[in-house]
Formats: sequence, C-alpha cells, structure tokens
Amino acid sequence: MISFDESSPQPLTKRLKLAADDGLGPPRLSPAWKIYVTESLGPDGKVFGLQEIFFSARAVVEEDSKQSAASFTAASNGQGNPCYTFRMERRQGGPMSQFRGEERILLFRSDKAGAVAKIIYSSEAPDEDVTRESFASSSDAIPLLQEEGTPSLQPPSLTAHAKIHVLDVKSQYRGRDLGGLLFSEAITALKSTYCDDDDESDDAGKDQVESLQRRKKRIYDVKCSLDAEEDVTRHGKLVKFYEQLGCRVKPSGKVQYVNNNDHETYRKVPMQIDLHPSRVDSPSKQERSRLRRKKLSQLVSSKGSFLPVQLVGSSGKLLVRSHGKCRELKLDWLLYECPAGIQFISTHGHILVAKPNGDVSVLSLEDQDNDFSELDIDIDELKTWTYFVPCHASEQDRGQFNYKDLWVMRTHHGTFLTANSFDHALSCTRLPSFWQPNGDNLSLVCTSDTPPRRHHYRKSWKFQTYEYVMTMRSRFLNFSLGKATLFQALNWVHQFPANPFHSWSHGEDFGPSLRTLSFLMAETAREEGFPDWVQLVALFHELGEAVKVLDPETKEMADSLYDWTISSRSRIVGCKVPDRASFSEFRHLNTDEVDSRYNTDVGAYSPHCGLEKVFLMWSGCEYMYHLLRHNSCLPDEGLAMIRYFLLGDWHEHYEYSALTNEDDADVLPFVSEFDALRRRVRLKCMDCRDLSDDQCKLLWEGHYAKVTKLELTHLFSWVFMLRRKLTLMGSRPLIHVQDF
Repeated sequence: MISFDESSPQPLTKRLKLAADDGLGPPRLSPAWKIYVTESLGPDGKVFGLQEIFFSARAVVEEDSKQSAASFTAASNGQGNPCYTFRMERRQGGPMSQFRGEERILLFRSDKAGAVAKIIYSSEAPDEDVTRESFASSSDAIPLLQEEGTPSLQPPSLTAHAKIHVLDVKSQYRGRDLGGLLFSEAITALKSTYCDDDDESDDAGKDQVESLQRRKKRIYDVKCSLDAEEDVTRHGKLVKFYEQLGCRVKPSGKVQYVNNNDHETYRKVPMQIDLHPSRVDSPSKQERSRLRRKKLSQLVSSKGSFLPVQLVGSSGKLLVRSHGKCRELKLDWLLYECPAGIQFISTHGHILVAKPNGDVSVLSLEDQDNDFSELDIDIDELKTWTYFVPCHASEQDRGQFNYKDLWVMRTHHGTFLTANSFDHALSCTRLPSFWQPNGDNLSLVCTSDTPPRRHHYRKSWKFQTYEYVMTMRSRFLNFSLGKATLFQALNWVHQFPANPFHSWSHGEDFGPSLRTLSFLMAETAREEGFPDWVQLVALFHELGEAVKVLDPETKEMADSLYDWTISSRSRIVGCKVPDRASFSEFRHLNTDEVDSRYNTDVGAYSPHCGLEKVFLMWSGCEYMYHLLRHNSCLPDEGLAMIRYFLLGDWHEHYEYSALTNEDDADVLPFVSEFDALRRRVRLKCMDCRDLSDDQCKLLWEGHYAKVTKLELTHLFSWVFMLRRKLTLMGSRPLIHVQDF
C-alpha cells in the first residue's frame, strides 16, 4: 500500500511504496467484463477449431456498409487467405524408390496439389543374423544386473546404417522449421525401427517379466549420414541447422564442391547423427522407460491435419521452459485440433503441458529417461493438461468473427495461457490473457489488447463523425453544466477506473481510480523537474470524465451505448484519416469515409490552417482543453499538451501534414514529451493501490492548491527540458472555480 510521511518535503513518487495488500483475495474479473469471454463453443456446439481461429470472416457486415465489408472479406478469404491445413504422409518403397530400404515423409497442404516439403531416407540392418543368446559366453558381452542381483549378459549393440538423401522445403514455406519437423519425424521413425524395444503386440495386463521374455525385437545402434548441400546464399547456415538437430560434421569427411549446371557452385559437407538404444541398468527400468515412451506417444490425440504457427510476444518468438526449468527454448509450433481443444506440439516433438500450479513446460522423448513424475500419473489425466480450449473474446453478436478478433486459451485447470512480461516465457494465469491470430502469416500474438478496448474503438469509429462532433460542441461548449472547484472534480473522478479497458480487479474494486492516476502523474512531473504549470496539466487533463457526474444524459449514454469521456487515441474529423490510425479495421463503420466532403487530405479545412482550427474527436480531453481555455490562462504549450497528446498520428508519425503549420511544429516537442510522461505513469499505475481521500487532500493542500493561486510570472520562469524558453502570456492568477 502507499505510505506517506507528512513531514517529508519530497514529491509523492519519492515516498511511494507500491506493495500488494496480503489481505486481499485473488484478483477477479469484474462482472461487466465477463461477457466477453464466455463464448467457448461454436454455433454447432463444438469447441472452436483452427478454421474459426485463423480463417473466419475478417469483417462484420453492417447494414450501412455491406458493400465495403463484403469486398474486404472476399479479398481476404478468397485469394489472400483461404482455409487450409497441413498433413504428413509416410510412404515406404514403391516403384518410384531409388534406394534399398527407402522411405519418404511428405508434407501436403490441403488446398494445393503436390508436396510442399519432403524428406527421403533409406536404412538397412546389418547382414549378420546373430542373436543375443549367441553372445552369452562371449568375452565382448556386457554384464547386466537384474533386480534379484543375478548377473545377466547383454550382447554389444549391432550397428544399422541410414542415409538421408533429400530434405527439401519449398522457398515460400521456409522459416517455420518444417525441415526440422520432417528431419525429427525421420529420426523418430529410425529410432522406433532400430533403437526402441517396444513390442506393438504387447499386452499391458501381462506380467513385466513375461512381457520382457516374449519380446524378440532386435536392437541396433544407428549411424545416419547426410550431406549438407549449401549454395552461396546459405553458406554455413545449413550446417548450423543440422548441428542444432543433433548432427555433427564427419571428422574424416571431405567437403566437395559441385556445379549443378545452374551457374551456382554448391558445397557438400558430410555430416552424421548417431542414434542409440536407451541404456538402462535393469529390466524393470527398461520396462518403465518403454511404458513412458508409450505414454508420450499417446498424449498426442491426433496425428492428422495441423497448422504450423509461431507464438509471438512483444519481443518476438516466445520462450517455453523445458523439463525441470533447466532451459528456455524458442520453438516452432504445430497446432493440432482435437474434440477437447487444441494441442501445441513443437516441430521437434515437444508437447506443451499446463500444470496445475500455473507452470507451462514441454515434454519430449528425451525427458522420458529422466525422473519425470508427471509421466507417472494417469495417462488420461495427463492428456487433459495438454488441451487448450480456444474461447472467442467477442465484442459483438455471438458467432461472428472479425479480422483481429481476440481469443483466450483456457486450460483444463481453469487458468489461461499467457506470456510472462518479464522473461517472455509461456505461463498460465488466473486472469485471461488475449491472443490475436493472424491467418496471413500463421502467428498467434500475445497482445495487451482487450475486448473492452476494441469495443470502445469500434463505437468510436462508428459515432465520431464530423456531424457528431459539431453537435457535441454546440451542446457542451457553452459551459452551462454547473460550477465546481477543480478539487471537487478530482474527487468526482474517484469513482472511475484509471484503466477502463483492463480485465483485472481486486475483489469488488476496479483497481486504481482516475483520481489516483491524476495525482500520480502530477507527482511524477514534479519529481522529474517539470514546472508547476505542467504539473497542473498532468493533474487536470483527465477531468473530462467528471461530465458523467454533472450530466445524467452523458452518464446514461456512457453506460448503455458509448462513453466519449474516456481517453483514447484521437483523430481529426472532417478530413481523410491516416491509414495507420488505431483500429483502422473499423473505419468502414464511419460514414465520413464515403463522404466526398470529408475524405480528402484537406477535407473541410484550408491547407495548412493549423491544428488549432481543426476539429478533433469529441472526448474528455478535448472538453477539458476548451474548459481550461475558457476558464484559465495556461500557456499555449499547456493547452496543446491537453488537446494533442492523444493525436499520436501527428506527434509520433507526422501525419496531417496538409493541415499543420509552423505553430504546430513549435508545440510538437511539448506534446510528445507530455505523452511519454503519461505512458510512463500509466505503467506505474498498474500495480499501485488507490489513494485514500485523506491522502489526496494532503497532496492537494500541501502543494497543488497553492500552485493554482500563484501568478504566471512564478509559473513560467523555467526553461523546458528541450531548452526551449516559454513566452510569458500575462500575469493574472489561475481561476480556482471552474465553469463546467
């Protein structure tokens, strides 16, 4: 909680101690928010699958924009993004085979003819037909202790030979480790054939000893060779690729340089990977290892169709912890669809498992020889740990899917798959974390976006037209709602959340309030050395939400339809909106988009008229800009901070160049600095506790009440961080009572 030292002269942020209150229970979803994540079944009553997640309709057809939405959907689903999956097929021999013992594993895409990737390999057991019993009296035999302590003899392993002749992935499908997938499948097949002593006819109900005696399968070591054939564009890359898969360059191998009559010179690097049977020191451990391998193979519900998908966070591919948390791996994933949900299997055969304690790790065939207790639980229970149920986080009618829709991945334990923001590793949390699928590049992005935020921006695009803004300006800019002190307005916004789009809350609370955010931002500005007038801007810029207290009609509309008082990214109405605008996928909902008066670079304005003469979206900050301009004498830079910090397309990306002028360029550094300050404070406010009434009163009376009574000569005698001196605009004091 936040502790105060009333005698300390330092700002609040020097004295803040942000700590969780141990008396609070686990965080819970607010009731109003839960409606967004209840949809876990499709219209047919089945769990959502890969088609709904990655290839559903990309736009919602509104009554007033059917043509544009339909054309958008057709373009995205027709040519650019059809629904498809991949499947593997293993073939042995046949009239097309060129090598003795040849096998092929082919990768097909469901909507196209022909293989998109393939691996061709061959293998052969040694010619000698020697049984293990013939080595019982041999000096080369290896003693093996049985559980009873009676020594037994095991013959030395014979060596089978294999060679990988071709591993090819078409260029447009590279970068997904599909080559690693085919290589791993081939190695797994070779191990199963030569190294594993599993007996497919084994009866689990038989005694272990009887099972061991009945098994007659021959066990071999395997030496698998291949040539890494590289062109100049992949020099060294292919060798490194195979080394990551467990291969090594043959010490005695000779590198060859060949020309395939395509004006390119290739080098062939001889490489090898050695496969060995599992080395165990007793029959019981051998049997235990065999049963664990069998369990792992049973964990995958289906080896049918799949999608190669990358799990991505803010810093790229997400990490996942290996068994025992000894390593963090960056893996490429295959998503398999099954009746109970979705399974994540890596291209190297790792299985993603969500544990009851919230840990997420991967099981692999290498883990089965270790002391991995999870493999000893009931196989049906363990399999449920590998299922993730996709839940559609819809902000509109059930069963409709949008481009950039959000999803959550719910586990069997009721937790949700997420990416840890500190180490970017997969984990589970009790609160939903949202994933945004992309069917174009087959990625699943862990995003900080939430359904309430998307819902708000969707309404913003629909309602915030030029005509709407004119109506709101005529209604509110006469400032006839009433009178109040700024401190009264600060107390009013205590009932509104600082983070209205977040899904978490503590108990029945909604986290820190807007009043807490306002004071924390002002105190941060004070600590960082900003002048008093910037501290006041930081303290008052969000007070537009107080309109919901003064105006019942605004409150009713905010609760039922659209809350314009919430701060969100803004834009200029009456002209063409930049393509990079936030949530631009909803722009088809705005009628100004098809109005020739408002869809050009200049629109309803004059070229280079300046931002002061344009109309921005009607928002709480836009209202506060006009209110403070009407009531006080903040400098132009301060007013610009309040009005333009949400216009990120201008101060971050320099859009609206057809409208801006030199005056706008002068205030842009101030606006950009203020926006950066606000972003830092909002991150800080995520974990802080709400300020009490007494704490806010102490801050107000101790500093800010005095600042509002100072004359401007005291406020402006300061050089800004950017070394740009302010022009003094006058000397009358700030007005303490505001006309709202």
